[in-house]
Amino acid sequence: MVSFIERLSIIAGVIASLLVAIAIIIVCQMVFIRYVLVGSTAWQTEVVTFSLVAATLLGSAWVMKERGHVAVGLVTEYSAPNVRRIMLIMADLVTFLFAAIMFWKGLEVTLEAWHGDWTSDSIYEFPMWIPYSAMPIGFGLLALQSLACMTKVWHNRDTVQVGGH
Repeated sequence: MVSFIERLSIIAGVIASLLVAIAIIIVCQMVFIRYVLVGSTAWQTEVVTFSLVAATLLGSAWVMKERGHVAVGLVTEYSAPNVRRIMLIMADLVTFLFAAIMFWKGLEVTLEAWHGDWTSDSIYEFPMWIPYSAMPIGFGLLALQSLACMTKVWHNRDTVQVGGH
């Protein structure tokens, strides 16, 4: 099960990377249209914003898998291995609880946007359930990945090195 969750995290990380690349391309296209062709842009800012937010949320599970989140390692680096394991499990548990709450609340907002036919305020009236769906998907994956990380620490299979990456 841990390997399945980690594969999902990798897929989400790839999707997040693609969303960032798409956002960069759209920004370049937007600059070209505005300053070279002296035209107006309507949808680009909205799509770039939604893409970057989705990339952040979807990429969080992959970052958790890689243990790449910012952490203050001063205490854990100088702790005994068993104490370090307990601290990692506690940190993963807090992450799981936060992600589970955000998953639930994000799902509520997404379903409310779906049932209420919420749209953006732009001329294109973009359906808001689409960008909102990044919340339950991203936080759900983060919750699953934190459980996978806890399992790996519990069974002494986590690859966290003293001193970070």
